[in-house]
Amino acid sequence: MLGRLVAAGAGAVTGVGACARLVTGECADLAGARIRWVVPNAPGGGYDAETRLLEPYLERRLGAEIVIDNQPGAGGITGARAIASARPDGRTLGTIGVPGLLVATMLGNTDAPDPSRDFTVLGRISRSWHVWAVGLKSPLRSIDDVIARSATRPVAFAINEAGSASLVGIAETAALLGIGVDLVAGFTGTRSACLAAIRGDVDLVCFNYDTIRDLIASGDLLPLLQVSTAPVAPDKVLEGVPVLGGARGLATARAKARNTDAERARAAANALIHVIGSGRIVVAPAHLPPAVAQCLSSALYATLTSAELGPAGRDFDAATGPAAAAEVQAAALDAPQLVPAVREAMRALRQ
Repeated sequence: MLGRLVAAGAGAVTGVGACARLVTGECADLAGARIRWVVPNAPGGGYDAETRLLEPYLERRLGAEIVIDNQPGAGGITGARAIASARPDGRTLGTIGVPGLLVATMLGNTDAPDPSRDFTVLGRISRSWHVWAVGLKSPLRSIDDVIARSATRPVAFAINEAGSASLVGIAETAALLGIGVDLVAGFTGTRSACLAAIRGDVDLVCFNYDTIRDLIASGDLLPLLQVSTAPVAPDKVLEGVPVLGGARGLATARAKARNTDAERARAAANALIHVIGSGRIVVAPAHLPPAVAQCLSSALYATLTSAELGPAGRDFDAATGPAAAAEVQAAALDAPQLVPAVREAMRALRQ
């Protein structure tokens, strides 16, 4: 996905003056303005690639200049704080990951803005559908192998940062399956973490499928589990790979095998999938004037669903601001269920 996004963005027209402005209503206040778009990770990551793809097309619709400001750190909290603390005038926007921030606030991290109350939600860019994967040379060839290995020692996962969506997904999934985990943090990005799994430095990774799709397609990574209730993509490589949630999902099957409450396990798995699936959203500071919020939301949604994005646009799962905001509120109700498992996983974190 990243390669396709970067390639598409590189070939786009970036000059605002060269394109017709499609400014209407209150968005006329942004005509000719300089808009800062905060990206909460380093250049080259998924958030960054998505933003650089959208940038020239959204600039045309707004008649404004968008300047990308990469602010990585603290599992997305650094960038999120930069957005939340800005003036609510439509000149600071950005992307945040809902799962990590929601759980961080539930854990009592006072530095983490709450996605359900500290922002104006303008729309959803994409959902996150996680998969567990191993390197091609790993002796672990199925999720059953992982479960068996964990009976003798915790299995090691590479993650980017503490508080990330990956940590949340790993922690709750491992708890549901009865798997002990050892989390190794500090990798500079998804690619770096995946290379650790390919080399055999760690046992597994857990990332958004679209982000590691090319490594799975090439055979460098082998998917073992889909953190979903249905296949995350119609790709042949996912055929036969078990899903976590649903009545026939692995969480329910493992609960029955361990003589624990299967209904409770299914509900917990579905809560995790709901929180993780809330994905990446575009936000502005709280208290953005409603007319400006509506115009920005409309322009963003029109851009995300436009055919002008080409093949890369198929990777987006767009929603309007009101729809995305409703999902964030619902995910906030599910997030507290994940806190005990995340707390336990944090104790096993190695930097």
